[in-house]
Amino acid sequence: MILEILAVLSVLADILILLQIWREDSLFKYRGTYCKPVSIIVPIRGEDPGLENNVKSLKNQDYPCPYEVIYVVDPDQPWLAERLKGLGVKVVITSHQCSCSGKIRAQITGLKESVNEVVVFADSDTTYPNTWLREMVGNLDKYTAVTTFPWPSPLRFSLSNLIRAGFWTLGFESQASGGTFLWGGSMSFKREFFDEEVIRELSSELCDDCTLTRIVRRRGGRIAFNPSVIPLNVYDERDLWRWSTRQVVTVIKYSNRGAKAFLVIGFFMVLFLIAFLLSLNWIFLTPLLLWVVKNLLRSRNLGKHSYIPSIMSLVGYTLAGSN
Repeated sequence: MILEILAVLSVLADILILLQIWREDSLFKYRGTYCKPVSIIVPIRGEDPGLENNVKSLKNQDYPCPYEVIYVVDPDQPWLAERLKGLGVKVVITSHQCSCSGKIRAQITGLKESVNEVVVFADSDTTYPNTWLREMVGNLDKYTAVTTFPWPSPLRFSLSNLIRAGFWTLGFESQASGGTFLWGGSMSFKREFFDEEVIRELSSELCDDCTLTRIVRRRGGRIAFNPSVIPLNVYDERDLWRWSTRQVVTVIKYSNRGAKAFLVIGFFMVLFLIAFLLSLNWIFLTPLLLWVVKNLLRSRNLGKHSYIPSIMSLVGYTLAGSN
């Protein structure tokens, strides 16, 4: 009797996942035409893996309006400033004084050193597709901010890196469940957003994207999530539990509905797996297979980078549930 009930729930889960796939597909159709001069601000401390690819990807954007790329370096790393200058980008030294995190200090410094009408924040450990800037700016005439979420690109196939790759895909669950929040490595604003109130509030915070998400919502603004230009986050994880716990805290705080939905989904996914092992009835595996398909479709433009995170997403929600 219990297995029969679970079989019905399995079919219902299939339907819900298919509905989510259909809904997410509409997010790939953002095509705005807003275009103004842009300053891309990249806080950096230390040399991230793939730095040259990061610089190259930002310098070679297919963007019809003028734009500049500014890397903000701490004053105690002059060697890094020289390295970046050698790669052909503008470099400024962190100067803003605050009780905030080093990343926010660098972002505010970059804001003060730039003059363009649009501000886009990027990360130094990420490789961006050449249409990224066009898509990040194109809808700013309709939204307060635009963001996207990166796809994991591990440097090596260690167990921690593979599990993190699967866990990372859960950020899309929160975005797709209506709790859209900003990701610090891809967020764009009109410069006018950064008034004295915003700078003052940022200057006492540790989390840049969390704080900006909160301010946008408090002001009644809207955030567009555009998955058509997913960048690749390059990493080599050394402390998986600490990293994953930090991500869970962020999701719970800024996408509470997504976190609750995930807990329910994760619980039933485990039940379906147990039911399959007890009965060997393939109907119980269909929600898990569709879950993988959903992630493959999200990362459809990434080729070979799509496969491992999509498969490991089945392991990722087990870790997230533990967190």
